[in-house]
Amino acid sequence: MVEVRLAPVALAEKPELRRLLDPYLIAHADIVDPEGRHGDPTDYPHFDAYWTQAERRPFWISVGDDAAGFALVNRYSPSGLGCDAAVAEFCILPTWRRAGIGLAAARAVFATTPGLWELQVYEATAPALAFWPRAIAAAGAHEATEISLADRRVYRFRVG
Repeated sequence: MVEVRLAPVALAEKPELRRLLDPYLIAHADIVDPEGRHGDPTDYPHFDAYWTQAERRPFWISVGDDAAGFALVNRYSPSGLGCDAAVAEFCILPTWRRAGIGLAAARAVFATTPGLWELQVYEATAPALAFWPRAIAAAGAHEATEISLADRRVYRFRVG
């Protein structure tokens, strides 16, 4: 089994994370907003806050010495019901997909904060709709619920 590590993104590494985040955001927007109704997908107003606000945490996902992706965690509740932590962004780089890295990384992310978690997945992102219920189950989550909104699903679950 491959060992997946999670590490905070240092302030000095912020430009490197931004170089990975922008293509991820563009690819996501191509799927969920192909007409571009919501404007520039790389306009990410809270990006800098991940290094100044304690409730926002940026993480590298790595395998050995290689970067395999990133995760942005905050406390924004997509359902509006409140939560202890939420996955805002989660990316496994293409070369690392389909190898169990995402499941291991999701477990590591959830382990950072015991309590009630949320994450939202747009209905247009079929791979994410297949991935997240498996990842939530693999993390041993309990009290899992799914809330359907107009164009997305919100997963609420407890870990720890």
